Amino acid sequence: MRILVGTLYSGENEFEECLAAIQSQTYHNFDHLIIKDLPQHLAHMKLFSHFMANSTQYDLLIKVDADTVLNSNELFYQIVQKFDQNSRLDVLVIAIDDFFTARRIAGLLICRNTVTWNFEKETAFPDVPNMAPDRYFFDTTDLAPAAIHCKNPSPFQSFHYGVHRGIKSLQRIHSTTHWSGIQNVWKNFLETKDVRMGLAVIGAELVYAGCFTKLDADYTKSTMLEHFKAFETMDSNQVKRKIHQLRFRNWGFLPNDLRRRLIRNKRAIYFQDDSK
Repeated sequence: MRILVGTLYSGENEFEECLAAIQSQTYHNFDHLIIKDLPQHLAHMKLFSHFMANSTQYDLLIKVDADTVLNSNELFYQIVQKFDQNSRLDVLVIAIDDFFTARRIAGLLICRNTVTWNFEKETAFPDVPNMAPDRYFFDTTDLAPAAIHCKNPSPFQSFHYGVHRGIKSLQRIHSTTHWSGIQNVWKNFLETKDVRMGLAVIGAELVYAGCFTKLDADYTKSTMLEHFKAFETMDSNQVKRKIHQLRFRNWGFLPNDLRRRLIRNKRAIYFQDDSK
């Protein structure tokens, strides 16, 4: 099988390590397409359009984002085996370990050349393909964890992570998963006092406060960087105080699920998910 590896890059700290892990694969029958510094929707559209337009040249697409570092140099070979052995497998998602949540999350996306995408509307989930449920498999045990997500994020990358996940937590689909993810980041920050985790929580809380819409989520937009400048020199205690202030203003005194539903209803005009 011939593979197209796609990497989307927007300044992530792990980029060089990501490239090294790809280049160290023992399975060499692949091309690597790197797409740099484009808005999220446009970058995904460019990657998936290229794959669909060249479906006779490539059997598989493996999407390895610039913040993702593969764990094994045998991974591509093992993925090819999976698809060789199951002709009904069109989409495989392999779980990866996430720095921020300290959890195993959905991560590495692999698609057969029969898969297509819809680019008509911008969405917080641009990598969701058109697919039949019975031709999709989520691997949490066999090849998982396939990689580490955000192994060594920069402060701004961490803030962006929080904004992006905050937006996803207010969409119609997958909202509870991403909401619980942000709560896990908050717990991890309280335990580790890692400023980067705190900056991620601030990013999400600013989404809940109405400072961002889903159109502001790209690295290429100045809105996020302008907000980040107010927090980039804060130490752990200052970040913690800021989070408490934001959480209180964002109904943080309410039970968790009630708070989520209240924020979703209040911000619905900005976060309607149009991916379907």
